[in-house]
Amino acid sequence: MRKYEINKLNNLRIQGYKPTAIARELGISVNTIKAHIRRHPDIPNTLLCEHCGKPVLQHEGRKAKRFCNDKCRMSYWNKKRREGVNSNDSQTE
Repeated sequence: MRKYEINKLNNLRIQGYKPTAIARELGISVNTIKAHIRRHPDIPNTLLCEHCGKPVLQHEGRKAKRFCNDKCRMSYWNKKRREGVNSNDSQTE
């Protein structure tokens, strides 16, 4: 497979596409897609979202992303803020 096909395959995997749908999209054999996924179970340049655990695609030359979207980012920090407030209340009692 060519580099651009591998990038497209990884992007489709992150979006949740199954091997059959990826094969149709790229016009490549399903067995080729499955073999690639078996050989490369981890998607390169990805980390997991700190809130929901979904893979987050990283871009070269950019700051590493910690969250998959703004909703996860805001939910994570709101939860952290609430936990901080609760832990301070229990210490004063």
